[in-house]
Amino acid sequence: MIKEERQKYLMDLLSQYKFLKVRDIVNELKITDMTVRRDFQELEDKGLIIRVHGGARIIEDNKNDILTELSHREKQHIHLNEKLEIAKIIAENIFEDETVFLGAGTTIELVYEFLTVNHAKIITNSIHVFDKFKHDSRFELILIGGSYRSKTGAFVGTIANDFISGIHVMKSFIGVNGLDTSAIYTSNEDEGLTQKCALNIAEQRFIVADHHKINKKDFYSFYSLKDADYLITDSMITAEDQEIFGKKIPILSSKVRLDLS
Repeated sequence: MIKEERQKYLMDLLSQYKFLKVRDIVNELKITDMTVRRDFQELEDKGLIIRVHGGARIIEDNKNDILTELSHREKQHIHLNEKLEIAKIIAENIFEDETVFLGAGTTIELVYEFLTVNHAKIITNSIHVFDKFKHDSRFELILIGGSYRSKTGAFVGTIANDFISGIHVMKSFIGVNGLDTSAIYTSNEDEGLTQKCALNIAEQRFIVADHHKINKKDFYSFYSLKDADYLITDSMITAEDQEIFGKKIPILSSKVRLDLS
């Protein structure tokens, strides 16, 4: 079976079953797992599927550019190279003794690995971000409480929003599920309202999105792109999107560095 036929077959199976495991395809088609993973990578690059740990799932609402919210575990294993690249850029923009808000998200969870400051105050509503920092004495750490969303590991709702609205931070870094030239989107309205509060109390407002999320919409629009200060993305952003979105908001990536100190 040639590559085109094989990938069409995979898409037919995904349309039927929504999720496929690599090992099942290996056994059925008698091909190597490397071949399956390469096919999944190419299909993901075309925007047709999302690779997850051990397999792939179809983007059911792809025709409408509406994203399906994945679990935290699923998100951890997709677009990892892009996430690492972005996390490094976030870390480079956190300076000594700053007070910053780090929102929920599997990209922002990786920021800790790249931080070199001797001291900073970290405020977060993410249990997963909190777990990364909790044993490091370099950081003053505040975990905001509220209603817990197990899908993302975020605390949201009235309690979280009231606390956030009463504080001030130098920078907020907020991950999103999608954005277009006018608005920023997430999957859940409660989480979106908490993200909005976190942006509003910051002197500098950073939107975090890998290039797969650009020109995508999700269920809830929670912020205007023009009200954010910077978009942090990865180097795979297309030249066209770089030009279009660059007219709306300054873009930070490994291609573009600004001195924000």
